[in-house]
Parts: sequence; C-alpha cells; structure tokens
Amino acid sequence: MNDEVVPLLRCPACTGSLDLSDPRRAADGDIIAGALHCVCGAVYPIRDGIADFLGPPRPPTLAQLTNELPATAWAYERLWRPFALTLLSGESFPYQRELALVTEWVGAAQGGLFVDVACSNGLYARALARAIRHAPGQVIGIDHALPMVQEARQRARAAEVRVSYMRASAQTLPIASGAASGVTIGGSLNEIGDLDACLREVRRILADDGRFVTMTLLTAPSAVGRAVQRAVSAGGIAFWSREELLQRFRAAELHPQRYEQHGIVLFTLARPDRA
Repeated sequence: MNDEVVPLLRCPACTGSLDLSDPRRAADGDIIAGALHCVCGAVYPIRDGIADFLGPPRPPTLAQLTNELPATAWAYERLWRPFALTLLSGESFPYQRELALVTEWVGAAQGGLFVDVACSNGLYARALARAIRHAPGQVIGIDHALPMVQEARQRARAAEVRVSYMRASAQTLPIASGAASGVTIGGSLNEIGDLDACLREVRRILADDGRFVTMTLLTAPSAVGRAVQRAVSAGGIAFWSREELLQRFRAAELHPQRYEQHGIVLFTLARPDRA
C-alpha cells in the first residue's frame, strides 16, 4: 500500500479520517504491515501490503464464496479471463482491446485517483497504473475476497506497477467522498450483491467531473442462454437488460454517456449528473 493513498481513505464505520500507525515497509517504500486507526475506535490491519476493512469473511452468496477459494484466485486470470470476452461476445476480444477501451473511457492518462472495485486479480487496476505512469495519480484495487487481492498484489508487483490493494465491501467503500477521478468495475458487477448500494457508493466517491466505466453481462437473447443464466442466478449472479441496467445507473445519479455492446457484453461510461 502506498503512503499517498492514506489521506484519501475513510473509516467504513463512521466515515472518519484514518491514521497510519506502526508501518513496516518494503525496500521500495511500500507499506506491508501496520494499522489504520479511526477516532471512533475502529482499527483496520495492514498485512502483506493489503489493508483489511472487513475482518472474517462472510460471503452471502455461492458466487462470492467461490471467490474466497485460493484455487479460484489462482485460476481466474490463468484459465478463464483471457478468453472470457471472446466467448461471451462472439467476436475476437483480446485484452489489449478491452483494456485500451477501459483506460481511455475512464480518462486514466489524465491522472488522479482511480479505484477498481471488485478488482479480482487486478486486471483493470494494473492497466490503470500503466496508463498513469506519466501523470500524478494513484490506483486502488478493492475486493471482498482475500485470495483475489493477494493474487492481484503479486501480479502488480511482478508487473512493476504501483497499486494499493484493500479488502472491503463494494457497498461501503473506504474512500473519501468526491476523491476519485475514475472508478472501474469489470464483470464482477453481475455478482456484486446489492447493485443499487454499490452504485450509490460509486457516485459518492466520484468527483463531480469523474468517470465510471463498467463491463457488464446482459440478459442473453436466446432461450437457451436465458436458461443457463437462470441456473447460475441461484448462486448470486444477476443479469439485466441494457435499459434496466442503465436506468439503475440513472437512479444512482450516474448518467450514461456512452456504451458499446458486443453480444451480451456491455461497456458503459457514466458520469455524475452534476458533471
């Protein structure tokens, strides 16, 4: 975790500022141990470079429980993610195409604070960190599953990009209001749980001129596809029509400005209503 993000953090319990205590650092200055203290009495440990705002895991759905497994974290970018969008969109959709779209739409090259919510192995977070190399800025990756953020941190350090990783809820983000220039969420939006609470939190942490970019899976057009989606929905994975999803964005005061649909894959750029 980087020192520069500490002033941007807030206590999920009371929204108070946090103070860093007893930091232990790696050779490059990265904070690898310590604690974040709030005046309300809450203490959030930092272990192995990851700030933990959740405590013991309590995944509410089968999908979120699966993400708590080390095997899932190991396999996600090795076996599934490189091919996922090509399979789901029905067209060639390699990483370079996806990541270029996301980083351009969110305006990463301009610098600022970028938060990758439900980051899994940190694919978007690493792309954001590369995009802001020559601009002042920070990247925070957040996920509820410790194995996912552990894998994400290892990948970021191997790629020699700076990302601060945290374990926290998408519905209670430990970020100051209005602090983020951009927020990204990949396909994890489909298994986020309380979608509306997540979108309200995104709106809260976004600056008035900030950008919110998502990659989401829509309701399948075919009967077979919808039957498969109904089966997996029992595990906590939700699907929406494009208009239903965009309406949920608007209800959270996130105005959709641009979208691209490829098969059931929808990329959306939304901005705060006051922007």
